[in-house]
Amino acid sequence: MGSSLVGLGEAARSVWAKSLNKDGAWLPLWRHMDDSSDIAGGLFDRWLPRPVVDLLASPFGGDVTAARTAVTFLAGLHDLGKATPPFAVQSDQLAQRMREHGLYMPPTKAELVDRHKVHHSLAGHHLLRRWLVDRGWPERSVSAWAVVLGGHHGVPPDGVTLTEALPDEFPKLYGEGRWRDVQRELADRVAARTGADRYINTWRDVHLPATFQVLATGLVILSDWIASNESLFPYYSVELPEVIEEPERAGRALERLALPAPWAPAGRVDNLERLFATRFRLPPDAKPRPVQEAASRVAEQIPNPGLVIIEAPMGEGKTEAALAAAEIMARRWGSGGVHVALPTQATTDAMFGRVVEWLDALGASNQAVGAITLSHGKARLNRDFQGLVQGGRSVQIGCDEGCDSGPHMPRHAVVAHSWLSGRKKAQLANFVVGTIDQVLFAGLKARHLMLRHLALAGKIVVLDEVHAYDVFMNSYLTKVLTWLGAYGVPVVALSATLPPDRRQKLLNAYQTGQAVDNATMPVNPEDTEDDSYPVISWSEGMRVVSCAVPQSGRRTTVSVEALGGGANDDSDALVALLRDLLCDGGCALVVRNTVRRVLRTATALQAEFPGEVTVAHSRFIAADRLRKDRELLARFGPPGDGVTRPARHIVVASQVAEQSLDIDFDVLVSDLAPIDLVLQRMGRLHRHNRGADQCDRPAKLRSARAYIAGVDFSQAPPELETAAAQHIYGIYPLLRSAAVLLPKLGRTIELPDDIASLVRAAYGRETVEPASWQHAIEDAREKWLQQVDRRTAKARDFQIAAPPRAGRAILGWVSGSVGEADEDAQGQGQVRDGAPTLEAILVEENHSGEWATPTWLSAEQAALPVPRDHTPPDDLALVLASCSIRLPLEFSNADAEEELWAGTPETWEQSQFIYRLPVVVVDRNGNGVINRRGIRYTPDLGLEVLES
Repeated sequence: MGSSLVGLGEAARSVWAKSLNKDGAWLPLWRHMDDSSDIAGGLFDRWLPRPVVDLLASPFGGDVTAARTAVTFLAGLHDLGKATPPFAVQSDQLAQRMREHGLYMPPTKAELVDRHKVHHSLAGHHLLRRWLVDRGWPERSVSAWAVVLGGHHGVPPDGVTLTEALPDEFPKLYGEGRWRDVQRELADRVAARTGADRYINTWRDVHLPATFQVLATGLVILSDWIASNESLFPYYSVELPEVIEEPERAGRALERLALPAPWAPAGRVDNLERLFATRFRLPPDAKPRPVQEAASRVAEQIPNPGLVIIEAPMGEGKTEAALAAAEIMARRWGSGGVHVALPTQATTDAMFGRVVEWLDALGASNQAVGAITLSHGKARLNRDFQGLVQGGRSVQIGCDEGCDSGPHMPRHAVVAHSWLSGRKKAQLANFVVGTIDQVLFAGLKARHLMLRHLALAGKIVVLDEVHAYDVFMNSYLTKVLTWLGAYGVPVVALSATLPPDRRQKLLNAYQTGQAVDNATMPVNPEDTEDDSYPVISWSEGMRVVSCAVPQSGRRTTVSVEALGGGANDDSDALVALLRDLLCDGGCALVVRNTVRRVLRTATALQAEFPGEVTVAHSRFIAADRLRKDRELLARFGPPGDGVTRPARHIVVASQVAEQSLDIDFDVLVSDLAPIDLVLQRMGRLHRHNRGADQCDRPAKLRSARAYIAGVDFSQAPPELETAAAQHIYGIYPLLRSAAVLLPKLGRTIELPDDIASLVRAAYGRETVEPASWQHAIEDAREKWLQQVDRRTAKARDFQIAAPPRAGRAILGWVSGSVGEADEDAQGQGQVRDGAPTLEAILVEENHSGEWATPTWLSAEQAALPVPRDHTPPDDLALVLASCSIRLPLEFSNADAEEELWAGTPETWEQSQFIYRLPVVVVDRNGNGVINRRGIRYTPDLGLEVLES
């Protein structure tokens, strides 16, 4: 123990931070302030990545010592507001002790009228303001500092709340006389102890930017959480402990916590071929593809962190290009990890395994890698992720895997860290693979938003399939990119088919963040009509630079035809087509735009091709979705071990087949969709080489063929499939897609050569349609733009503002928030347009009325009795969680939800795995009822809503 640094009077020593525990021990406020400050210093020194440290130091002219001092000062002061009567009166025994030392307060809470107006975080904000003003600070400078205290519970105060809780208006709530002396003593001690007293006079002229305020608040929150853990910071049993220096308390706590250090890639790999061969286990003599070489070159040469957009065809290795670029950028700029964001849970699960393999390859060279998390609502069901997490909670507070993984557990270079888990902390792991929602949440007004920003600020962000997001999601994405630009976070965005104006909006959003305190604004590139493809574009300050990438030589010629048979009912035409094309075998993919069309199509095809039809869509329970993905890869994946391609088969799928799986088909029938998505679907054709001249494919299908359905081209303008036009994509994007496809019917599309020109034409303003369509397209465009404006305005309802200029406090930053944001359906509904779909757990009921898990699950999980009178044990609850299903939109209403919850056992609310999910019950034949509508669930077809 050290000697006393700054003494405190008995009154100040009597102020409590943590009330009596079961043993009668307590924690004085001064001790908690010291602990929090010391933890913040430890995190600053050992845990923060270099870019975050540099960002925090930026307002102080790059002085890292000053930045560290400011952070530890604010962390030490975070609970200053607990030295007030409304907080102290909450513990009768400890309040009485404080009264005995001269700190008067009424004997009961009820006598402190309006005490609810002055929460201790709000009081702390005002007390720090007063302390700084007393030291000669101008009023305009103090709020940007005080807001860190005011926001340390996850919500910065707003101006109205602050005005309604002014100390001069409520002197008895802030304390008078001896109270003010104690508040000053405590603040003086923190200032002296952290060294802030040496900077106070110079800091008054520092204009703290919003980026500092947000990240410092996030760091203070974490420091408070750690310092509030009684197992790490024991309480005191004596009545009035001596004020002594005890920094070893924080040192021991951080050692036990064992937070992983920032990722530190090893030195430069001088040979690009060696880099790709070692990181991605390429076969002998394999060389990086042109887009991979170009991305690596850009990562090495770009002068400062920026946004890099890689546009290249499907199957060109964009993922590996992005990971290689991330390693190079991290080595150059010290980024502490990587966050990979994808459109769907299926794409995320597939990516997670690839990222773990990449990290294992990095770890093979003895690099420090760190912790990883899989971030979506079904992460617990992912086998790869669960392989990194030991069953149950770790006895240690540190690592779950790698401490003692056992002889049969796979060893990985990366770990799943028990403390870095849960909704609020999971994003802080070094590596995050998650759905795009987790990135979009950084633009959503929600509690503890600053933790998401702290998590992103020190990483490289990889955004996959950026073309896959609609207007609503794009509004959030551009806002997040603006903040990432302000933080200077390197971002790598990937797309096979990105409209030019969308590319420019992404770049402008990022550059706008960089220009918050810079008079220079983004400059559009001079050659905006460049048709180069593949292409890499990136920001260099306020400029945009691009370079064409040589093609790899991989190309597919796709013959394109209209299916015919009508826009809404083409079953007869489809059956006739596939009867002819598959007479000698072959594998066909039919992509429909709605689950209803998938099921209707599958029924018609099953009659003609019994036992040769597989269905894939989003309306399966989670366990069946995972099983179907594995089966599709085992049948239609890349040639190799474990892949047995059937002689003849048809997969009827919804949009889940667009980009989630590396699957290969001989012929495609696709409903009309926006052109970029049609091209994505065509990317499933002849995806892998199957022998010279494709001789492993049936003779009729050795050339790739695509048939466009869901549209009647015999009419002018063409008739569109109703649901797709009215509820999914909209009339205007579909008509523009039809217009650019029309000249290709009866001809061919060259992939990748035609991708850029087709996307540019469909999304541009040039006339591409026949004269007879023009009136309909102009009318549709006007309605479409109105809808875009409405959806964009709606997206802003809960969206944070762009970063303000330096010196302006983030007061009201998340006012009117959605509360907590997470990966469940309700959370996703905030960043994805439309009502959140209801998710439920499906169970079977036998003739006796008993519930069980579905009989078709794996042997160890099937037909397990499901209790209703007590909480299911965790192992059973996990099986039940794997039976969760997103219900159709017609059941996402209050009546249906109320009915399902009424039938859900109350005891389930005590389960950490299923407490958010109601139950839907079906009989042994899969039949059930929701809100007076019949449903049927089968493992082959998923959930069907029966006709009334």
